[in-house]
Amino acid sequence: MVLSERARILVVEDDDDVRELAVNVLRDKGYDVTQAASGGIALAILAQDLPFDLLFTDIVMPGEPNGIRLAEWARRLRPDIKILYTTGFGAALRFDNRPLGEVLAKPYRSKQLANAVQQLLSADAAAH
Repeated sequence: MVLSERARILVVEDDDDVRELAVNVLRDKGYDVTQAASGGIALAILAQDLPFDLLFTDIVMPGEPNGIRLAEWARRLRPDIKILYTTGFGAALRFDNRPLGEVLAKPYRSKQLANAVQQLLSADAAAH
């Protein structure tokens, strides 16, 4: 990602209020945000081959795929996509006995979300 470009983020969250908060925070920070209320909707969006720099997804959602499976699928499509998980369940911080990576615990504050996203995207920009 070039620093002058607006980063594109896909926000996946089944709770309407939490999703709206995340989308508003990220848009206020200047990101181009697309939202999905379920893993299935997110899969359809990702299948459109739209470029995304970061996937911000809840881990525990009703239906399939959950956030972990969604992230695995997204990485197959876009190996460079950054993943930021969120969950209110501490036990979900590991999957198949391995750590997930970047996880933002719920409830989170707007500033925590903005900082976590900036750090992930800045690490990507610094690597290029």
